[in-house]
Amino acid sequence: MRHFKMLVFSEPFPGQEDEFNAWYTGRHLADICALPGFTSAQRFKLHSVTMGTALNPNLAIYDVETDDPEWVIENMFANRDTPAMPISPAFNLDATTVMLYEESTGVVFSKTKG
Repeated sequence: MRHFKMLVFSEPFPGQEDEFNAWYTGRHLADICALPGFTSAQRFKLHSVTMGTALNPNLAIYDVETDDPEWVIENMFANRDTPAMPISPAFNLDATTVMLYEESTGVVFSKTKG
């Protein structure tokens, strides 16, 4: 089984941050994880930019395990805005970036950790 990280950089429409955050955390992460191939999800809020340019202030990282990543992503988009995965009107889809990365190394841990 191949391992991937799907990164989603997103933002709400101006003035709709509370609705966006309630929907994303309270509904959307679980909806995505209910789809085949997705195993976990976590959200992050931009703290700072130390190099380069930020895409969006919100980041969701999804763990994906599959031998057919194209199908998993196609299925996710096929379920978008259906009863299985409603999309909040606060979610600015035009400002969203979705990227899929395949694992190329194992995890390296700090030698001082633990």
